[in-house]
Amino acid sequence: MLRYFRINDPYRLLGLFGLMILMSLPIFIDTPSATFPELKSFLVGEKVAEGFGLYHEVIDNTPPFASWFYGSCDFLFGRSLTGRHIIAFLLLFTQSIFIGIIFIDKRAFPENTYIPTLLFSLLTLVSFDVLALTADLAAFGFLLLALNNLLTEIEFRVQRDETIFNLGLFISFASLFNFSYIIFLPGIFFILIIFTRNDLRKHLLMLAGFLMPHLILCSIYYINGHLYDLWSRFYLSNLAFPGESLISFRSLLILASVPIAYLLVSIVILTRDARLTKYQSQLLQTMFLWFVVGVVQIYFTSDLRPQSLLPLAPAVCFFFTHFLLLIRRRKFAEINTWILLIGIVSILYLSRYGKLTSVNYDRLVVPASSLTINNKKVLVLDDQPVIFMHNTLSPPFIHWSLSEEIFDSPQFYENVLLVNRLFEKDQPQIIVDPENKMEKFFNRLPKLKSQYEKSSEGYWKQVEKSTSN
Repeated sequence: MLRYFRINDPYRLLGLFGLMILMSLPIFIDTPSATFPELKSFLVGEKVAEGFGLYHEVIDNTPPFASWFYGSCDFLFGRSLTGRHIIAFLLLFTQSIFIGIIFIDKRAFPENTYIPTLLFSLLTLVSFDVLALTADLAAFGFLLLALNNLLTEIEFRVQRDETIFNLGLFISFASLFNFSYIIFLPGIFFILIIFTRNDLRKHLLMLAGFLMPHLILCSIYYINGHLYDLWSRFYLSNLAFPGESLISFRSLLILASVPIAYLLVSIVILTRDARLTKYQSQLLQTMFLWFVVGVVQIYFTSDLRPQSLLPLAPAVCFFFTHFLLLIRRRKFAEINTWILLIGIVSILYLSRYGKLTSVNYDRLVVPASSLTINNKKVLVLDDQPVIFMHNTLSPPFIHWSLSEEIFDSPQFYENVLLVNRLFEKDQPQIIVDPENKMEKFFNRLPKLKSQYEKSSEGYWKQVEKSTSN
């Protein structure tokens, strides 16, 4: 298999495409249950598609580009997981091709090869969660564009202002899909200081490229009178590092155990046996620093899960490729590739079907709801997103921590006004209110109170309008 992809022939990527379809086919046929990030993408996408404004109407901290991305996904696929997984698969395969092109163009290895493309494709099989169509995939795409510009800047062949400006721009776009990717900005600054002779003007140019999309976004919200909502519900909320972990560190280590073992071996072999040019040594050090920055970013990411490991993949592919090319006997390189493939795929499906009990997906996968409410427009005044798996959120109070600040403060006029306005625009049929937070708002909004009554199950139920003959 390695020999097949060792040759720089783009048509051989069709064989890889077929192999990846074969390896992923059980996920497409037996679609896994939705994960919490996927459920949130449903909720955000539905409300964006309905025309609700971000942060002043959609009470959530999802980055703006991610929210619009989810709105597009809702328009195209609705809540179809299979359709979303197919698009995610195509995105990942495209990114694997781009990684191979980057390393070929930058002459990163002694020979031009699509081995990095093969290795990245294998790494995407560490968990079924990697095939989830979330904004992290789009963010990672812009991160790859930033990596390409970073290596171009280090290469010294091309010294153009647009290269360094676009580097900052791509990091900015990535941070507007996943805010934790902002960590790559100081990380790349550090790499450029070490490996380039850029003056202060170039560093400021990169900073300007990063700031431009954020300043445009702030200007739009300022003009519309919603700058405070953007600042408090997007920027400040996403600065609450670190985020929530949806899978234990132990489970994550087990899922990535085979790549981790090969990564350690690759680093040892490279430091001992590699005969690299000065330029290739610089690339090696750059990719190592990229890996370190990626580890820091993972610590700060929200909703830690297997897909969060994607920023590490380019560096891991780089080390693996050097390791395989250093093996003199190609038969042994071939054997190692098969061990990597079989090991990753075995852990993927053993953990997917519960045969590997040391991997626990309970916090990642949406469980069944204990309530018997289905196909209703529901507002939940608690951190119980599982209810929305078979119901529609209405109105768009998505992020509970941000929403709780509103419902805990009925004494503030702006909160009462916001609740009344959103109820008029998107009125729920059911209000699940375990702590009776809605009562205080009903006392201030008698017209709204007259439209609801307490049910025997304990939640607020919309009063059915009587029809007169």
